[in-house]
Amino acid sequence: MIDTINNTHKYNTLVLILGLAGFVSAADNWFVSPSLSPIASEFSVSVSIAGSVLTAYMIPYGIMQPIYGFFSDRWSKANVLKLIVCGLALGTIGSAVASSLLILCIFRVITGFFAAGIIAVSLALIGDTVPASNRQAYVGRFMGIVFLGQGLSAGLGGLITQHLSWRGAFIFFSLVAICSEAILFRSLPRDSKIIESKKQNFFTQAKLALNSSGGKIVFPFALSTGFLLLGLYSYLGSFLHENIGLDYSQCGIIIMFYGFACLIGGSQVGKFSKRFGQKNVILAGQVFALITTLLLYFFHYWQVALIAAIFLGFGYISIQSTLATMAFDIMSEDKGLPSGLVGLGLFCGGGLGSLFSGWLLIKGGYQSIWIIFFIAILVFNLITLKIKFN
Repeated sequence: MIDTINNTHKYNTLVLILGLAGFVSAADNWFVSPSLSPIASEFSVSVSIAGSVLTAYMIPYGIMQPIYGFFSDRWSKANVLKLIVCGLALGTIGSAVASSLLILCIFRVITGFFAAGIIAVSLALIGDTVPASNRQAYVGRFMGIVFLGQGLSAGLGGLITQHLSWRGAFIFFSLVAICSEAILFRSLPRDSKIIESKKQNFFTQAKLALNSSGGKIVFPFALSTGFLLLGLYSYLGSFLHENIGLDYSQCGIIIMFYGFACLIGGSQVGKFSKRFGQKNVILAGQVFALITTLLLYFFHYWQVALIAAIFLGFGYISIQSTLATMAFDIMSEDKGLPSGLVGLGLFCGGGLGSLFSGWLLIKGGYQSIWIIFFIAILVFNLITLKIKFN
């Protein structure tokens, strides 16, 4: 009994420490969403062009995740995590002083490059530490904290942008990253589970993971989820400002509820997965996303947009945390690499989804984003119904 209590405390402490680092990782990208309009205004470009700062972060953020995951399995996950949080802080400081949209995008690429490993390495530490029977519960809590960062950062970013500037928002989140780095150095325990064999290289192991029976389901699902749900999220802030008429702080507060939904959903998704099965949890997440698109398409009121943000948060965390948990069982020893490949799919998919949303915005406005994504998510849902999950 005492051992169980001690282990629970140990796991909760680990999740809180890692959750703060993940919080910073998500916050550093998504606080930009409600700031797109003032960034566009300062650099004299359209909102769709300013949206390139989202893609500039997400593409390297996705590409580097499996690489960090692979090497963290062979080196020290704790040390890798400390290094990349430091790089994130420096990149965010550089973004705050960018003199042009191009320079801002370059610093966002640098920031995404370092931030990429935070979630993958943290998930791998959880996979190494927590028994398989309890993993999804702790993964859900961790991812809930991460995406609370995504939602809260939008609110804080909107408030700071409204009352100071978008540069002030970058400075604030660089300070948050520095605080996270200090906590990691002080409190994160050293990890001892390091793979000794280095015979197989990254590409060999990645091929094994991608071609495994689980990998053939998990990784394409991660790519689709990133493209559809993160792509749907990308222009929500600018939609609230331009179509509903909210100011930047009000936009941020609405989007903040996306993060609250992720936190609440993340704390419960493990229970639902055990009771109803992983496939049904993913299907439920897709249905939440479908409802989001319909609400945004038919009802242009802030109250409805608030409900839509909550539904999108529930939808995303239901799918993402389930895929992240499934990734732990893809390879017997490696936890970082499969977690990183899930991140690669999610955030490269998210970057491409943001680009696609921007293109739709230019061609047909926000309404075209909502209806096209409704159709695509519906197809995704029908495909999921046909697939057998082990």
